[in-house]
Amino acid sequence: MIDTPQPGDVVYLETELYVSHGADDFRGGKATVATVRPGAGKGAEVLFIEVVENPGSFYNWAHLAAKQEALAAEFGDAWAHPDPDHRPEFNES
Repeated sequence: MIDTPQPGDVVYLETELYVSHGADDFRGGKATVATVRPGAGKGAEVLFIEVVENPGSFYNWAHLAAKQEALAAEFGDAWAHPDPDHRPEFNES
């Protein structure tokens, strides 16, 4: 496990599927850290990472760090990637 990720490190992300905005669906797997920044998370400062494969989205590193071994077992060598679902019924507010 990486204690504090640095730009260029490879980490694992979870899959994110949305009922009301499927255009933002994202499949988990390996991802390359682009930036690391501190931020507030539930009353304490935590690190957030942004990855090359999903720019503009930030992930709580403390949350992901605890799951790296399980995510590696789930995804293996698969890389994380956008997987948008553009069907209207999954993109209504």
